[in-house]
Amino acid sequence: MCTSFTLQDADTTIVARTMDFGFELDGRPVVFPRNYLFHTQLGREISFPYGFMGTGNPKMGDLLADGINEKGVTVMELYFPNEAVYQEQSDATKLNLAPHELLMWILGTIDSVASLKQNITTIQLVAAKNPILQVVLPLHFIVSDETGETIVLESSAKGLELKENPVNVMTNSPELEWHLKNLNNYIGLQTQNFATKNFQELTAHPFGQGSGTFGLPGGFTGPERFVRMAFLRANIQTEQGYDALLANTLSLLETITIPKGVNIKNDGSIDYTQYKAFYDTKKRSYFFRPYTQSETYQLTLTEELLSLEEPKDFPITQDFVTHIL
Repeated sequence: MCTSFTLQDADTTIVARTMDFGFELDGRPVVFPRNYLFHTQLGREISFPYGFMGTGNPKMGDLLADGINEKGVTVMELYFPNEAVYQEQSDATKLNLAPHELLMWILGTIDSVASLKQNITTIQLVAAKNPILQVVLPLHFIVSDETGETIVLESSAKGLELKENPVNVMTNSPELEWHLKNLNNYIGLQTQNFATKNFQELTAHPFGQGSGTFGLPGGFTGPERFVRMAFLRANIQTEQGYDALLANTLSLLETITIPKGVNIKNDGSIDYTQYKAFYDTKKRSYFFRPYTQSETYQLTLTEELLSLEEPKDFPITQDFVTHIL
């Protein structure tokens, strides 16, 4: 379970997510410098021309769950259970990647959504297990760049498909087209209160403020979170100023945050929002808030970080500029 969305003003594009998971990821910021040599599970070596950073952990190896590169391209992977379909055999004419490696390839080699559209046909996703979780991860991906253009990548029986995303929101299964069609069920939602309504000789009044949002889903399933975020993102006040944009981003993230203990998986593990992360695609800044803290930490992708000799992780103790929002 995870939710992602973009938010913009005239100057800035923010790409945000919650990481909702049962397995404890202990996520933290990790920087990969330029020209990092990436070793795929299927035996290829790729030198990444672009440096990038995102959420990972040394125990997870050279893998991230979300990130931004020096060109302003941001990628987030989200669970796509019962929907993701991968190839069983490699294709010698393509670059074959495990599903959890696609994010790394995009961050290391792609400089815009337009570039991704041109190059995605060279990639094939193969059903290879994640070495930490020992399962083939069912994933789909939301990709944005500094222009604000946003697309979704989903792997089905047709192969790896690139899809336009008109609402700039993504959650989990079903596929994007289903979520977009499902919004037709919620055209009665509105930001203003409903008027009174007569039932024969009885005049019914709203109980109070907010009657226009009656029926807005409040649960934590993928379809409910998609509808909730699509409505809130479309109607949130677009105040000017950087601080206002960051505050709006955090406010939206709170609406889809899963408290620890309210969502128990069948195996008994607790699925909750382990962290919130969002990225400024123009300033190349990364904001990170773990579940256990009220502070939001910021790390900016500087030339110094891009020129490191090897990847560097940042435990949530120091080396950050701290913002209390």
